[in-house]
Formats: sequence, C-alpha cells, structure tokens
Amino acid sequence: MKRKLQLSGIFTLLLLVFIVGLKGTFDGYYGFYYENKTYDKPLSYQISENIAQSEPISMFASYTGFDTGYGFYAPNVASDFIINFELKDQHGNILEEKIMPAFKNKESRVRYTTVFNMFLDKISDQNRYHKKYYQYLDLIIQQMAMNVMKENPRASNVTTRLYLYDYPSIEDFKKGKIKENFILIDEFKH
Repeated sequence: MKRKLQLSGIFTLLLLVFIVGLKGTFDGYYGFYYENKTYDKPLSYQISENIAQSEPISMFASYTGFDTGYGFYAPNVASDFIINFELKDQHGNILEEKIMPAFKNKESRVRYTTVFNMFLDKISDQNRYHKKYYQYLDLIIQQMAMNVMKENPRASNVTTRLYLYDYPSIEDFKKGKIKENFILIDEFKH
C-alpha cells in the first residue's frame, strides 16, 4: 500500500510538471507568434491552462518553481541586439565599423553584452517607463559610442545603430528564407 501511494505521488508530480510545462510552451508559442492578434486556443491549451491556473496547482507550481519554465534551470534567453559603431574622420570618410569596444578579456565582453537586455524596453509596446528612462538608455548607448571613438584618435564622429535580430519565421524557413534580417531600432550621431 505504501509503495502504491509513493508511485501515485510520483506519477501525480510528473503529470503536474508536464501540464505546467505544456501550458508554458503554448504561452510562449502564442505569445510570440500572435502577440497582438486574437486566436482560438486549442483544446489541449485550454485544459492545461485551466489545470495550471487552478488555485492549488498554481500555488504548488509557484512555490516549487515549476512555473518558471527553463528559467528554473538556466537564465532566460534574451533577444539578440547588435550595436554597430561607424567611425568617421573629419571629412566624413569611414575609418572603421565595430560592434563592440576593444576588451582585454572575455569577462568584459560578457558583461558588455548583458547590458543589451535593458534595450528590450525600447521595443516594448507597453509604456511602463517614463521618458527619462528612455533618455537613460540613450545615454548608455552614447557613452558606449564615446568610448569606442576614443579608441581611434583619427575619428571625429561616430554613428551608432542599435539593431535587433529578426530570425525567419517557421513559414519563411519552409520557403527557404533562412537568413536573418536586422531591424533598426535606433540611430545616434555623435
């Protein structure tokens, strides 16, 4: 009897993890591909959502961390941003283009790229932040540009462009369009 109770507990736990994970997968898919559109939820989505949002399951998932998706095991993967610095001399000739300052070690590069997570707020439709916060983000980009310009003494100005990777959709991939595009988010001239 004790053994059957243990097995039923393990089976129930695994089933709950599967259901919460299934709901998270649906949330991610529909949130990404249908962000601003309406859609009919499939029956399996509705069932997993109803179970996962019931009070005892929701509380259990929250307390155990099962509702965090892959973030439970590793940090969430951020969108890919690229900052391009185009350095020009006083005559307007392009001296060089770079995507990051010259760093002496790998840790500096990693820390530099973690700043890019803040730029997600530049592409958000929600006006959660005040105008001053956007000015703060612009100031960070300006400071990066100034540091890159100091590396080349012949540079008199720098044009900084913030891009977001736009990976091909599943439909585009099926059609053979496998190359990513870059979406220009912002451009600054210093």
